[in-house]
This record gives sequence, structure tokens and C-alpha cells, in this order.
Amino acid sequence: MTLAAVDRVLLATKLHPPSARGLVPRPALVARLRPTEYRLTLLDAPAGWGKTSLVTQWAQQQAAQQSAVRVAWLGLDSGDDDPVLFWTYFIAAVRSVAPGVGDAALATLGAGRHALRDAVIPLLVNDLLAETAAIVLVLDDYHLITDPHLHETVALLLDHMPPALHLVVCARGECALPVGRLRAAGALADVRADELALQASEVEQALADIPGVQMTRSDVAQLTQRIEGWPAGVALARASLAMRPATAAGFVDAFTGTDRFVLDYLGTEVLAGLPADQRTFLLHTSILDQLTPPLCAAVTGRDDAAVVLDHLERAGVFVTALDTGRQWFRYHRLFGELLRHQLTLAEPHAVTALHRRAATWFRENGVITDAVEHHVAAGDGEAAAELVIAHWNDWFNRGRLTAVTAWLDQLPSARVRTDHRLCAARAWLALDRGELDDVDPWLTAADAAIRAEEADGAEPPDLAALRDLAVLRSVHRFKIGDVGASRAAALRVLELSGSEIGFATTVAQLMIGITAHWRGQPAAGRRALAEAVRHARQTGNRLATAYALGYLALGAVDVGALEEASRAVPVALDAAEEPEVAEHFVAAIPHLAAAALHSASGRAEAAARHAGRALALAQRGAGRLELAAALAAWAQAGAVLGCDTQRELENARSVARACPDAGEVVQRLSRIRLPRSSADHNGETPSDAELSPRERELLPLLAGSLSQRDIGGVLHLSVNTVKTHSRVLFRKLGVSSRAEAVARARELGLL
Repeated sequence: MTLAAVDRVLLATKLHPPSARGLVPRPALVARLRPTEYRLTLLDAPAGWGKTSLVTQWAQQQAAQQSAVRVAWLGLDSGDDDPVLFWTYFIAAVRSVAPGVGDAALATLGAGRHALRDAVIPLLVNDLLAETAAIVLVLDDYHLITDPHLHETVALLLDHMPPALHLVVCARGECALPVGRLRAAGALADVRADELALQASEVEQALADIPGVQMTRSDVAQLTQRIEGWPAGVALARASLAMRPATAAGFVDAFTGTDRFVLDYLGTEVLAGLPADQRTFLLHTSILDQLTPPLCAAVTGRDDAAVVLDHLERAGVFVTALDTGRQWFRYHRLFGELLRHQLTLAEPHAVTALHRRAATWFRENGVITDAVEHHVAAGDGEAAAELVIAHWNDWFNRGRLTAVTAWLDQLPSARVRTDHRLCAARAWLALDRGELDDVDPWLTAADAAIRAEEADGAEPPDLAALRDLAVLRSVHRFKIGDVGASRAAALRVLELSGSEIGFATTVAQLMIGITAHWRGQPAAGRRALAEAVRHARQTGNRLATAYALGYLALGAVDVGALEEASRAVPVALDAAEEPEVAEHFVAAIPHLAAAALHSASGRAEAAARHAGRALALAQRGAGRLELAAALAAWAQAGAVLGCDTQRELENARSVARACPDAGEVVQRLSRIRLPRSSADHNGETPSDAELSPRERELLPLLAGSLSQRDIGGVLHLSVNTVKTHSRVLFRKLGVSSRAEAVARARELGLL
């Protein structure tokens, strides 16, 4: 997976600790942080308790001491709550201190979220096993991550943590990670709010050097008690006193309480002490999660945004630099909340215009998620919808499913349902997540939206839109095992595409070829699949290339063209080893073809290896017929090796029977008979020497999937001669069927 240019710019703000300016030194607490001794160090406390500040000081200490520990940083935002995006950023953070780590894992991210557990995490772990110097990766604001699947993948990493890697997680509230298991294993260190509270000596140090302010130890002790050591409260107190030193005498008596009250009181004091133009700047830019001078200039209309941001950050007014170049900033989260509250009170009429300006800047700079959010906040639902329509497909293809879902969730439901393009987006999301039953309702809604648009006299959808809906319908119908409807929709795609070659025609040719394969029409399937390969190679579609080559190879085995299959299977497997293909479900088909070829050639162990791999891949999103075929292939290959795989075969048959139109698959599966176990065999055991040369030639071919007529073609014998040799061989082995003969021969070491 690659990052777009805008992602790379924003990523630079995530891979560095925030500015440490104005932090209260906490050497004793820093000394307690020993993350290299644990798999996970968890700092769990509410906002403003100095979690990030403490870890920042620890990281600075490591750098100052030129420690061998490599410290990586990843600051998280709510937009990172996406498994593929999160792991892209996670690997980027690791690579910031260990270049080259995660190359294969990054490439495999292109296979989507289905491959995370089985491929991406193992590949990353393997790379990190080669690292010797410690890497401490800080995940700041992890509470913003809510996706259960994402939590599962982080837990998987923690369970298989390489010795060199250690995680430090800063979060608020309960953390959805296996903390109990890690604590029991002695692999967890945690720091809570009571440990983060500032002591009176630290409060005194924080307030000691404010120009024009003198505070007695009694004042400091009283302030510490009232604030209860809350670091954000102390920082606000310092800022307030710095702005209005004349109020210091009665400062401590002016308020009581902690957290929300302190924030409201001291925050107001901070704002009151600022010049009017700076106060206005803070309020107007509070609608932004992150700030950069050009964006602030667009929102406020001021040309001195860079100067103001620099001044506020240096003055310690809760503005934190996010990158080393000091181009991106953010407000302390609590202070930002206060500013937004004050804005709605002071200038409610200005909020809509501010959001609209922000949306325009983000849209023009390609930051689509923020543009959508600000359009919605400004009440510009139509502008937000048009942005989603323009960009969802690109983001979907980059694996940003959670972002696209969030966009659609922000739009009114009626707006989505009355636009065929937005219905298509919902349908593709459901299809990719394997929620196959949710696709048809959205396709129905898309059709209804088109009819409504035509009835209203609106301009009808262009051919490209109708074609794309047909592509979606063809893929979905195949996924649920409706080969007839899938083929019909694919033909419709070609009808709407004309002579154009692109993604749609590639998929259409694939679906025509694949459905022909499962309908038992090898010649028609071969033609369409060869055309699909041509289209896919012409458009650089490696997934489609491997998919089509796999089916061509599988078809060659099915018709008994073993020489052709022996050439086609390696080509398909090579295509399936491409990094972005290897862990995708489409790679199941080349492995299925390899299993069939090895089985037909009597190579049981190789057949089982490829069948097992095909099944594992098929379970990540293959069509139901493909899953049934993979289950059956494993059942046959495993049974030959002595495994009890009858359940897998029955599962395969159940999956196929549940399909609306399974082609010939149900009949194919019904003909499969697994060999009986060795306990069922009695009698003498012939040796290899007792078999005739022709019987020794025949035996490996019986272990394959060729018919007796095809075997005759291989041995240059008539089908009747093959039957005669088979009967003699069965008698020598003491069996009555082909499957029993193969199983018995394996027991005796004849295969």
C-alpha cells in the first residue's frame, strides 16, 4: 500500500513527539519508565494528566544520553481508526528508526483487512525478529482507536511480540488490549492518574519563573491541593498568571475544584489576558483539529498566521508544534474544547462561515476527509455529498474503507438512498467486508434511484455509471454462487463498454470465464480468461492477472491436459507470488490449480500443501463456489494422507447446495468419494515387485483426477485396456474402488 502525497505530508506530523516547550521536568517519574523491560507500557489517565508530556521527556532523555534504544512515535487521530491505514502508519513509524523493516508487510496491506492477521502481522514480526537493538514505539492517544478488528490485530502483535519491539500506549480510560493477560505474564507496566499527579515541589517549580509573580509555599500548597495535582490545571494556572501577573495575590482564593471547573475558570483567564486580535485568532481557528499557517490564513483571513502561531507556541499558550519544521500545530485538546465552547457563545453566527472556509481549503488541498467534515459542520450537505461521490472509489481502492464509511455516515440517509452512485459505494463496502446479504438492498436502492431520476426528468446516468453498477452486480452474484446471473451482468458490462479496455472490461471477461468454468464449459471459459489476462496485463491489474491465470491452469487440469497444466500452473503461481497478490483471496485459485495438478500426478504431499494454502486464502473473501472447491480439494488431499476430512467434504457440499445457481459444482462434489481408512483393509500386501510395469505406471495416475479415458490417452492405451489393468491392480491390492486402491497403495509405500 502506498501513501498519497497528502498522506505523506500529514504523516510527518504523526511521527514526532509534540514540542516539549514549557513542560514541568519530572525526573523521578521519568526514571520509573523502563519500557524496554516490558512488552507494553500503558499510561492510562484522563485528559490533561501529562501522559504525552511524560513520555516526551523520557524520549528526550534517551536522545540526550545517546541511548541505544530507538524511539519511534505515532500520534493517532480519530481518522486513523481503520485497520489498513493504522498499520500503514504503524509500519511507517517503525521504519523511521529501522529503515527497511516491513517492506513485505506494507506490500501485503494491498490485500486488504482480511490478510492482516494471517499475513501482515506475521511478516512484520519476522522482519523485527532480525532486529537486535531495542525499538520503543509510542502510540499516543490510542483511545481514539475503536475498531474491534484493529484492536484484535494489535493484541495479536502483543502476543507474538519480537524481543526488540516494545510498545508504549497513552490512552484515556479502559484500553481494549489484553492487559490482564500481559499483567499476569509480567509483560505489562502501567501508570495511572494518581501517579501522574504533580507534587507540591513540582507545582512550585512550574510557577517559579513567571515574571512579576511571587507565590508563597503556602499558596503553592493550597493550589496543589485544590487542583489535586492535575498537570493541565497547573499549566493553565501558569498561563493565566503570566498573562495577568497583577492578579497573583488573590489567585489561589478565586476558585475551587478540579478538571472541568479549573479548565473553565483558568481557560477564561488565559483568554482574557490575551490581546483581542490573538484571542479572536484562537477562537476562529478552534474549529480545526490541526493548524498550519496557510489553513489558518484561509479561515481567519489574516496574513500573519505563521507569526501568531509561532508566538503562541513559544508563549506556551497551549499550542504545540507537531513537526520538526514547525509547520503544523494543534491546541491542547482540553484547551481546544474550551475555545470551541467560547466561540459558540461569543460568535455563534461566525461558525458556519469558518467551517465553510476550512472546507474549501481542505478540498483544494486534497484533504478530503476534513473537507467532508467541515462541509457537514457548515450545513453544506450537498457539497459534502458531491465530494464523496468524486472520491470514494479512489479511497476504496486504496483500502480506506473506514474513511469512506465515515463519509457516508455523515450524509443524510435519504441523500445516500436517492443517489445511485452513493448506493453503489455502500454496496461495494458491504461486498468487500463479506457482508454479502447487505449488497442486494443497496443495488435495489441504486436501481430505484435511477428510475426516480429518470421520472423527474433529470439527466439519466451515463453509460459508465450503469456499467459500474453491472460490474458490481456481476461480482456480487458470483460471490453468492449465482453463476447464471453473474454471467448475464458481465455480458451487460461488455455491452456498455464498447471497445474500451479498463477495469470494468477486465472484470467482465473474468466473470464470463470463471462462470463458464463452474458451468462445465471449458472452451468458452478459456477464451474469456485469455482475454481477461490480456486486459489485465494491459491495464497493470496484477490481481486480475493472477486470478485469470489460476483459472486457466485449473481448467487445463480439469480437462486432463496435464502437459499444458504443468506449464500453466507455475506461471499462475509466479503471478500469485507478487507481494500485493500473495495474501489476497484471488491467490487461492493458482494454489487450487497446483493442488489439482499434483493430485492428478500422484504427488500427495504437494497436493495437500497447496490445497491447504488455497483453503486459507479462499476464506479471506473468495466466492462461495471457490470456497466449496477449496474445501473439497483439502478434503481429498488430506484424506489421501490419512486425515479424517469427511467433515470438510460435507461442508463443501453444503456451501454449494446453498448457492442460487452453482453450475455443475454440486454434481462434481457429489461424485467425490474419500478413501476408507487403513483399518478397513484386510488380506495380503503385495510388494512393488509383484506389480507389472504397466500397473506401476497406472497407479500414480489413478491417484490423480483423470478419467480412465484420459489415463488411456496418457499411457497410449484404449479405455478398455485401462479398465482391465485397473481390475487386476484392484485384486492385487484387495480393494474394490479407485479411491481405495490409492489409499491402500500409500499405506504400502507403493506411492
